[in-house]
Amino acid sequence: MTATVMKINSGSILGRIEKAGLVVTGIIALVNVLLGSPEIALGVVAGGILATVNFFTIKLVVRAIVSNLYSKGFSIFVITVKLAILIAIVISLFAFTRLNIYGFLIGIMGVLIVIIGESLRGAKNGTL
Repeated sequence: MTATVMKINSGSILGRIEKAGLVVTGIIALVNVLLGSPEIALGVVAGGILATVNFFTIKLVVRAIVSNLYSKGFSIFVITVKLAILIAIVISLFAFTRLNIYGFLIGIMGVLIVIIGESLRGAKNGTL
């Protein structure tokens, strides 16, 4: 078996995926506003920002786990708390606001497509 070495970029705070995710979210929201659907555009913005922030926090936790800054038990605890906070935010968004579910899902999918695209681009170089 061969071992694959993965490099974790430690550049700026916001990486290429986060920036591209926010740009794609903005473009999709702008298209929806221009087409006359501000409700969907608001959902796209909420879903895109939430997905980008979620990816960013996952990246921070993975960096902490890989660099052995904290124990694995503490890392699992942090991931569980992060997931609980994410679920609470999503539930409160839909319970207390009139957020469009389709726009929210479109925003999440836009960021997901960016993550997949950047991962495929990085797979050629062996980087994360």
